Amino acid sequence: MDDFRWASFLLAAVLIELTPGPNMGYLALVSARRGWSAGLLTLLGVTLGLAAHMVAAAAGLSQLAVAQPVLYQALRWGGVAYLLWLAWDTWRGPGASSEVEDLSLGDWRDVRRGFLTNVLNPKALIFYVAVLPSFAPPQTDSPLRAFLTLGGIHLSASVVIHVAIVALGARAYGWVAKADRAPQVQAAFALGLVAVAGWVAWSTRGG
Repeated sequence: MDDFRWASFLLAAVLIELTPGPNMGYLALVSARRGWSAGLLTLLGVTLGLAAHMVAAAAGLSQLAVAQPVLYQALRWGGVAYLLWLAWDTWRGPGASSEVEDLSLGDWRDVRRGFLTNVLNPKALIFYVAVLPSFAPPQTDSPLRAFLTLGGIHLSASVVIHVAIVALGARAYGWVAKADRAPQVQAAFALGLVAVAGWVAWSTRGG
């Protein structure tokens, strides 16, 4: 694979990850509301979700989902519904959650929510089905290895960008964490998730 193809793909991956979407919005909101630790755990889940999309595309499962409008729409609206559920869960407040608030479960929940947010993200699905293969070399002895190499580059770029987003969000954590601002911040966080859900529904409507 020539240097120009590598560089072109890396640029495309960076530009796509800088485009507003559910990953960027959710990571920023979580980090601002709950700090570095929650943001990084959520980022781990988001990255695992991207990796799942990459493996599914390499196995041909993602192409099946895109080819079937019903499956694509189920994924699309599943992602929107999940974000809206997160908004509702946030609006109710931590006391309304049915999950026990202990450290291990809290860690797992952050990873799980980040994972589901990305697995149900149709933009990630389309990237691995339509964008990434267009940068693969036309003739190669190992198409699967080339696909996974490009996927690894994308994952690396996404982690770097998302860590920066978590850092920016976490800078606001000290202001957000003050008790007298908690109700307003909780409401803003919930409305932010509703906005992210609306953006996903709008930006993927032509899929």
